[in-house]
Amino acid sequence: MGPLTAATEPAVWTGPDGDPLPFTTDEEVLDFLSDAKVVSHKKLRTGINRPRKVLLERDGVRAHAIFRTVHQSFPKGGRIQAGGRDEAIFEVAAYRLARLLELDTIPPVVERRLFGKKGSLQLWIENAMTEQKRIEKRLLPENPLVWRHQIDRMRFFDNLLYNDDRNLGNILFDSEWKLWMVDHTRGFRAAPVLFAPATLRRCENRLWQRLQELEPATIRKELRRYLTIEEMKALLRRRELLLEHIEELIAKAGPKEVLFSLR
Repeated sequence: MGPLTAATEPAVWTGPDGDPLPFTTDEEVLDFLSDAKVVSHKKLRTGINRPRKVLLERDGVRAHAIFRTVHQSFPKGGRIQAGGRDEAIFEVAAYRLARLLELDTIPPVVERRLFGKKGSLQLWIENAMTEQKRIEKRLLPENPLVWRHQIDRMRFFDNLLYNDDRNLGNILFDSEWKLWMVDHTRGFRAAPVLFAPATLRRCENRLWQRLQELEPATIRKELRRYLTIEEMKALLRRRELLLEHIEELIAKAGPKEVLFSLR
């Protein structure tokens, strides 16, 4: 995989024992995921496509990751209104697009062949809890406003991807109450519309600025190997619609009511 054109802030990744991993950049994590040896693996019971949780090791460093291999198309109609593809490779596309937007809420992921199949291999977020578990345990975020803003940021990104498959099982938060977005295999539909514009009432200021600055040519260059021509056209059209939608909100309510900062 080629170099990314934008970098996120350094994250502190942890291994199976809870200790910090010796990585200071996403690039170091990507390098590890690309060639670390598989020590053990097991199929997960959660998720329709039964991904595998694998334990990786290289030079004495161990880390968990999730390996997805789904590759199928689904027709229009039913729950999947826009049709499209269910593709493991979309995990990589979503991550690379998030990096372009300086959005650091998707764990590093690479393309890799394991167990005789091509798929996506993504770093596992240790000691994370799904939104479903949070609700079941009746846990409340330490800072409700920050939590709500993280949800707003997720909705913005999901509308950009046309990822209407977001659910309580693929929204994670770690011990610091940081929200992580995983499972984007059903994103990137060839639908040139926003699937839930009514949910977009606020937007992170930095994300809004990055989307304005991000040139269509840069998006094409970064994602062309993962998307079809129609999927790319739809993505770029949704970018335009998001820009128009936020501009309309700002015009009506003012920037202070619409834009926020998480930093």
